[in-house]
Amino acid sequence: MKQWFAAHTQPQKEMVARKNLLAQGFEVYLPQYKRTRRHARKVETILSPLFPRYIFVGLDLEREQWRSVNGTRGISYLLMTNDRPVSVPCGIIARLKSQENEQGLLPVESLIHFMKGDSVRIVEGVFAGYTAIFEKMDGKQRVALLLSFLGRETKVVLSAYAVEAA
Repeated sequence: MKQWFAAHTQPQKEMVARKNLLAQGFEVYLPQYKRTRRHARKVETILSPLFPRYIFVGLDLEREQWRSVNGTRGISYLLMTNDRPVSVPCGIIARLKSQENEQGLLPVESLIHFMKGDSVRIVEGVFAGYTAIFEKMDGKQRVALLLSFLGRETKVVLSAYAVEAA
């Protein structure tokens, strides 16, 4: 019976590992999302793995040569216990796949870890270093925050990449 297993990849080699595993005939799942990256005064949208340095491989341990996964370019090793790969809990991969949009990407709104009322720290922009209260996230990767500024609560809208958990 086929199950999903996690493989640890070499740094930033998730796509190389995916390509090489597919070439060997393995079923592969690499959940990705679009994220905004700021670098050298440029803002760009890139595809990023949901779980950096991990990829999922569908295997039937009784019928497939699963040990060849460890020798695949881009793969460091399969996660193991007692010389056997450890399977991903049942239903996790199906739930991730069910949240994908028509491009096969996970929408960023489903990845937000903040709930209304959570405390967040602003890490970029004029309010960098301030702590605020998370209100909501819109569909354009912006977050609405309540910021105590000059003695009153002020609503501020920032890019999602400008905040982190406090």
